[in-house]
Amino acid sequence: PMALYDYGKALHINYKFDEAIAQYDNFVKNYVKDKANKEEVEYYKMQSVYAKELVAAPINVTVQNMGDSINSEYPDFSPVMSADERMMIYTTRRNTSTGGEKTPDGQFFEDIVVAYKNENGIWSSPKSISPFINTNGHDAAVFLTPDEQTLVTFRDDNGDGNVYYSNWDGKDWSSLQQFGSDVNTKYWETHACLSADKNTLYFVSDRPGGYGGRDIYRCVKLPNGAWSKALNVGPTINTKYDEDGPFINPDVITLIFASRGHKSMGGFDIFVSIMEEDKKFSEPENMRCPINTPDDDVFFITSPDGKRGYFSSAKEGGFGEKDIYTMFIPDAKEKPLV
Repeated sequence: PMALYDYGKALHINYKFDEAIAQYDNFVKNYVKDKANKEEVEYYKMQSVYAKELVAAPINVTVQNMGDSINSEYPDFSPVMSADERMMIYTTRRNTSTGGEKTPDGQFFEDIVVAYKNENGIWSSPKSISPFINTNGHDAAVFLTPDEQTLVTFRDDNGDGNVYYSNWDGKDWSSLQQFGSDVNTKYWETHACLSADKNTLYFVSDRPGGYGGRDIYRCVKLPNGAWSKALNVGPTINTKYDEDGPFINPDVITLIFASRGHKSMGGFDIFVSIMEEDKKFSEPENMRCPINTPDDDVFFITSPDGKRGYFSSAKEGGFGEKDIYTMFIPDAKEKPLV
């Protein structure tokens, strides 16, 4: 019976939504008796229904692979960008990783690299960002502040994921530092970002007490320079499913994040929410197709003016398992930078 269920999910990922819905209906009708299992299948069925609607009405975007200077035969992903879009820091699993060791699945450990764009628009080959940041284990770039002075990273500390930050001193990046307060715990903290004034920190954690799975939390900087206790951003953003990859635009009110809940068309989808005058977030909107796909779509960042996006995807025709792409959104309303 589980073959029908798995086949339905496979059909969904391959854009065969009507056939996926038929498989889910068949599975529920003939094999599902438990209420919880029925709700789970209905959840996937609704994703197929919603995906069918979004694919039929895609938004106007232009997507382009960033080329073989940035991408390789190995996974390249999680880009962060300077405000002038001439420096990109990202994560890769190449054979040049620090230590040169492999994980049990045969891939190299994650390393953080940096590349620069010259006056002719040509990207340099990436190089390791700093020996003060990369280790023999997993190290990933997750956010760069608009002033380019603070880099937020993720590190797998022997099975305990934590977020750190490093400051640029004019010559090199400093050793990684913890944010303090209750940001890092014995649970998984996978991603974090700072507001443009560096006074608000958004981060992801699967700690108990949330709405389910990984949730997005917020801390504010206190007058003494320390961070406040973490506060869940609430059920408008967080669902009983996983949320991840928050990105706060330099306008400090636009939050972009990934979620398996809300109206996802499959797996993680990218959503956008606006902080209103009462400091509460608006109902998240799906960023639609082709930004989102039936599979996982996470770690999306925009240029400061909101016209361009940068993201990683395992699209057909790329150089490796995951490549980094840029996307131009001609219909996007330009965001204020001052």
